[in-house]
Amino acid sequence: MTALAVERPTAVWAGRIIVRAAGRIALHVAIAGATVPTATMFTVPVECHPDAESAPGVRPWTGPVDEERLCASCLRALRGEPEPEPARTIPTGKVALPDPGADRQECRLLRAVADLPTYIPPNLPAEHRARSIRWSEWCTAPQLSHYSSSCDWCGDAGPCLMADGRQGNPLVKDNPLRWFVAYRCSYCQEMSVYEQTGAAGLSPIAHFKPKSPKGART
Repeated sequence: MTALAVERPTAVWAGRIIVRAAGRIALHVAIAGATVPTATMFTVPVECHPDAESAPGVRPWTGPVDEERLCASCLRALRGEPEPEPARTIPTGKVALPDPGADRQECRLLRAVADLPTYIPPNLPAEHRARSIRWSEWCTAPQLSHYSSSCDWCGDAGPCLMADGRQGNPLVKDNPLRWFVAYRCSYCQEMSVYEQTGAAGLSPIAHFKPKSPKGART
């Protein structure tokens, strides 16, 4: 790990260490027994990603903590609550409705609005600078009150999806640890990939232009 100074003391909530997502304000609850390394950015298993291999990139957090700022998935996992069921989709096609102006018992067929077209998401880059990148699963990006979450291309209200990536091995001198983050619109699938530089900088390394018409959701 990069030997940089860490803010102290580390925030604790209900006996658990609290960390924040790298480059984001979202707060996560570390699993029981987790410790914070002496690094400005690191990976540590959290309740919503308890597997150390897929743990997201995080940073120390020393600010105030309350339930409203904590990751909802972390809280559900900590309390043993099931994940919410996905929203049920309404099938499209023809819907038979009675004709109020007709005496005869017939039905008028009304055609429902067709579903919006779907677009195939692009693949995340498997490597950068001839070194492989390991990516986390896609998750919903946090929403910031002072920043619009709508897509600049299609106008979808969002929020978009994000994934964290990491590269390198801190135990190998010639394979330095690098961090990446990708953002993707859940409708038009426009995707931008960045390498994290410095304390909070982002350097673009890839961009995938969507196939949907510009302003399709506005």
